[in-house]
Amino acid sequence: MSIMDVLLLILIIVGIVTGIYIIITLRNYNQALVVFKKDFEKLNNRLEPILENFNALTEKIINISDETEKRIYDLSDTIQNVRNTVSKFSFIRGSKSDSRNPVQDLLSNATAISKGVSAFWKKLNN
Repeated sequence: MSIMDVLLLILIIVGIVTGIYIIITLRNYNQALVVFKKDFEKLNNRLEPILENFNALTEKIINISDETEKRIYDLSDTIQNVRNTVSKFSFIRGSKSDSRNPVQDLLSNATAISKGVSAFWKKLNN
């Protein structure tokens, strides 16, 4: 046997050992991936009901917000109608003084509050 034959034999043995090591390592990785897949499926099964409940809750909150916004607009319209009705019966001012009727002050404040709440809900929904 020459040195080339010995080195070739050593190289073949190293190649076989390396191949066996790679096969064993890949088998271990495969088993770890199977365990990971099972754990991930369990986690997915647990999270699905939570996400469904969260979606339902979000839809309910959106519905409540929309309904509240509609009611605020209705209230604003009602206040505006009352204001218009009261302004028809307000006193005619003989002078250009800045004195205001207490009813007009109340209506102005109520209108300002309704516009403020309306703007708040718009900003909250956006």
